[in-house]
Amino acid sequence: MSIRILVTSIPAWSDSTGANTYSAILSGIHGIEVANLYTRADFPDSKICSKYFQILEQNVIKSIFNYKIKTGKEFDLNNIDYVGGDKVLKEEKKRYAYFTKYRFTPFLLGRELLWKIGKWKSKELDDFLEEFKPDILLFSIESYIYFNRINKYIIEKCKPSLVVGFLWDDNFTYKQSKSLGYIINRYFTRKSVFDLVKKCDKVLAISPKMKKECDAIFGIDSIIITKPIRGNKTQDYKLNYSRPIRLIYTGSLVIGRDKTLLHIVKAIKKINTDHQYFFLDIYTTTPLSKKMYASLNVNGCSCIRGGIPQSQVFMEQENSDILVFIESFENRTARLSFSTKITDYLSSNRCILAIGPKDISSIEYFIQQDSALVCTTPLEVETILNKLKDCPELIEQYAKKGYNCGIKNHSVEIIRSKMKNILEIENI
Repeated sequence: MSIRILVTSIPAWSDSTGANTYSAILSGIHGIEVANLYTRADFPDSKICSKYFQILEQNVIKSIFNYKIKTGKEFDLNNIDYVGGDKVLKEEKKRYAYFTKYRFTPFLLGRELLWKIGKWKSKELDDFLEEFKPDILLFSIESYIYFNRINKYIIEKCKPSLVVGFLWDDNFTYKQSKSLGYIINRYFTRKSVFDLVKKCDKVLAISPKMKKECDAIFGIDSIIITKPIRGNKTQDYKLNYSRPIRLIYTGSLVIGRDKTLLHIVKAIKKINTDHQYFFLDIYTTTPLSKKMYASLNVNGCSCIRGGIPQSQVFMEQENSDILVFIESFENRTARLSFSTKITDYLSSNRCILAIGPKDISSIEYFIQQDSALVCTTPLEVETILNKLKDCPELIEQYAKKGYNCGIKNHSVEIIRSKMKNILEIENI
């Protein structure tokens, strides 16, 4: 008989967009049946799950005024029927894009209030939980209070034999900001997180820095787990000296990352004055101001090319020389995070150029492992690029260092073995 694991998440699992951490850490473990409950207007495509349950925020809000509206629905990949249909999903995605860009405290508190009084506890949800009967509940502990409340409800209703929470963002300290609005919002978030951690049998931490801080604050012994590197063996990398060195950035430019990327473009523009040594390709769906777009899209230096699916991202990385990893020098949101991009990068056998404050978890990791060329101040960017211009063999050296780091610390075998121990799955 299979062990039933219910995984709850904000986004749906999607191998095409890169929202596949849970798919990756559970992949290849036999003897389990996995279901996913999620709350975002997304389209899942992961075949790891046998079934999905979606709670749509827009319908939760509408249920305040019309109690008959269905807020949740179960489906599988062979019978996809989203709550409210495609039109509702598109409308909700637009709203997410806006609030991702403008994270004002009144909006966040207002959203929590709407979820508090909305009808997310539904007959459909109860039927799904009673039918699936999870043996294990695995979930991310979020800064969204409503999501933490959903998990508390599932714990109390289903009483799973093992409850595993996953901390991958700093949602329990006051170290990100000193603004009054942030402190007020963080007070309620911390209370929600503390209450949920108490209900966990095990807590996972996304990085060494996260483990150190959450262990000290919660008095626990958390377990470090990351998304594994891709299993396919990549070819040894050799720099092509007959063309400009190609840098590539793929992903979001929110929370100040656009300003960090601008330091690279300015440095390339200066270095390329008499010859085209470098070129930066930027793949992102993040809406940018006209001024920022023009600043990042510089003839002969850089180009913004829009978003591409995850499969194409990997192809473009294979056709590049340097993968750019950036964090904001102003925004502290990612202080304890460990981006899924990191293990994807380490899988690629390409040199990584990491730029961000030295006390950010991801930057600390690259420094400790010597797995990337790291700039901890904006002024270092031009220095590092000039060094690569004069000593391009460093690109090949750091491609190998990064790949070896991935094999040593994040191989599929290592992560799968850790997850089997965490989930107490024996003899599988």
